Amino acid sequence: MKAILENWRGYLTEENKIINSKEELINIIRKNPDQKIFLDNPKGTTKKFGGVDPIELPFDYGEYPELVNPADNMGWDIIIVPSSDENDKNLLPVGHVSYTGDKEEWKESSSRAMPKDLVDNHKIIVASGGEYTGADKNLVVNFFKQRWQFKEVVWYE
Repeated sequence: MKAILENWRGYLTEENKIINSKEELINIIRKNPDQKIFLDNPKGTTKKFGGVDPIELPFDYGEYPELVNPADNMGWDIIIVPSSDENDKNLLPVGHVSYTGDKEEWKESSSRAMPKDLVDNHKIIVASGGEYTGADKNLVVNFFKQRWQFKEVVWYE
């Protein structure tokens, strides 16, 4: 509970900056990769994406708490490839994954409408020095391929 309260206090400071698009976020991270990270779901914990189907994570999942996504007014979401971790320096964007915008698919697959805040709520994939392995890529791709609520993973380069 203490960690949750400390995280929320971070949103109350004036240090937080609203970043309006994933492209803007990527530019900021490339120029200054050593941003503050909060891991709310380390590797091995379970998470619900879009409030649907809890699943064990094979990678670290967190956010940049000081870089706010206006889609949900929380920190931009990040996935750290398995060969890197939050303590690595120079975590650079190497890809992203986005929720599907198909509202009918949400209704059919989850018996509920697609939440409004998901359309622009991308997950940025980061790796130390921008380097990741084939195993990292396969793990991330296969994980999201099994989640109907996501589009295909986009890798940069």
